Amino acid sequence: MLRANIVREIQAMPFQEQFEMLEYLASSLRRQSQAQAASGATSGSLADAAAALRSDYQNDPELTAFTSLDGEEFHAAR
Repeated sequence: MLRANIVREIQAMPFQEQFEMLEYLASSLRRQSQAQAASGATSGSLADAAAALRSDYQNDPELTAFTSLDGEEFHAAR
């Protein structure tokens, strides 16, 4: 019911006002998305994924093949 009322009100607006409202909403959504990204809103899900895959990275021979080199200095050939 509320949704239908909002749609009706928007449709009653002149085209230019509808366009400005859509621009405002899009801008607000972008700012909200950027704010969430800046606050690290996704870091929890990345931490969960890393924790779930930790045993694979510690025990899978294909993923641990080069761990013996971890303590060595890297010198690029010139």
